[in-house]
Amino acid sequence: MKKFNILLILAVLLSVPAYAEDMSAQQLDTSSRISQPNSNSIMFRRNAEQYRQLSDEDRQEIQQQRELARKQAEEYRKRQQEYARRQAEMQAREEEERRRAEALKPITLYENKLKIYALVNGELITSTDMQSRINAFILTTGIPYNKKTKNMITGKVLQGAIDEKLKIQEAQKNNIHVSQRELNSAIREFEKANGMPVGGLKTILSEAKVSLKVWSTQIQSDLAWKKLITSKGYGKIRVSESEIKRAVDDIKKDMQIKKYMLSEIVINKKDAKDIRGLTEVLRQDPRFELYAMQFSQSPSAANGGRLGWVIKGKLPTTLENAVLKLKEGDVSDPIAYGNDYYIYKLEKIFNPETDAKTLPSRKEIVSFLENKKLEEFSNKYLKDLRSRALIEKKI
Repeated sequence: MKKFNILLILAVLLSVPAYAEDMSAQQLDTSSRISQPNSNSIMFRRNAEQYRQLSDEDRQEIQQQRELARKQAEEYRKRQQEYARRQAEMQAREEEERRRAEALKPITLYENKLKIYALVNGELITSTDMQSRINAFILTTGIPYNKKTKNMITGKVLQGAIDEKLKIQEAQKNNIHVSQRELNSAIREFEKANGMPVGGLKTILSEAKVSLKVWSTQIQSDLAWKKLITSKGYGKIRVSESEIKRAVDDIKKDMQIKKYMLSEIVINKKDAKDIRGLTEVLRQDPRFELYAMQFSQSPSAANGGRLGWVIKGKLPTTLENAVLKLKEGDVSDPIAYGNDYYIYKLEKIFNPETDAKTLPSRKEIVSFLENKKLEEFSNKYLKDLRSRALIEKKI
């Protein structure tokens, strides 16, 4: 290569930075315009003249350097864009956590003045009880207490408090009691399940403005009710061979038909003042199961609202037409039917032509049928208690 040409190459290459991070907008522009020999700029006409004097080998080397610089600049821009995206995501997460923490703050009812919410066979449920129970609800579910959820949460918590009274009263009538040892064991199990040290629950409840006494009463009610249902229910539950055979036949038949895995929330029209707000929340919060357990008035609430697989023709026409419009993951609008509103979530669609078919075991079928009967017995028992009880709601 001639000495003159080498000097020219060095002069041109000096205009191409070695690292994309060090390249200014002006340098990138200069680099790109060198490759345009028809430019009207005097400076670039001179560069173009120099460029024409180079050998093919020199030109190829310059082109390679320019391409390298272009790639480095592109990689730098991508890194900057990725960094900006991650920063934006992190800021959005922090803002969401801040809003969530604000929404989940403990509440205070009536500035701590005592109000009576209800009487259950002469036993009081006060605003002090309700404040602790609502704060416990917020703590355990992570559902915020705001304008959209306030009435639903209050209604749910009040009904839960009434049912607790009824369950404990009925257990005591049947000489069923929960010892302090059983209560302490249940609390410790809760602490273990949530990764808390011994006594950690008491600290958390205090911070959340939840009375330990109210929390313990909720656990006592659950334990007493389980004992009562076990003692009265299991002796009445029998799963026959014909029921098992019918269940197996139904499952086999269902596997030949297209069907839909559904979850539901059912709310009576008289309690559905905030049904539209609930639907909005459900479309933003993926925890449909949690909301179903807390707010649905259907027996399926105990199972998180899950109906399982439903074949076409099993639902009433009004409800089925709404379901058929959904795609997987969609939440329906509230559907008025009879005395209730229904909200469905379409979890999955089963297509027998493409999806695998797996039969549950006999043991799984028997367990399912037993649990279903026990749940039906429990629901009927509680419903009867409500109908016989003297319940006065004051607020």
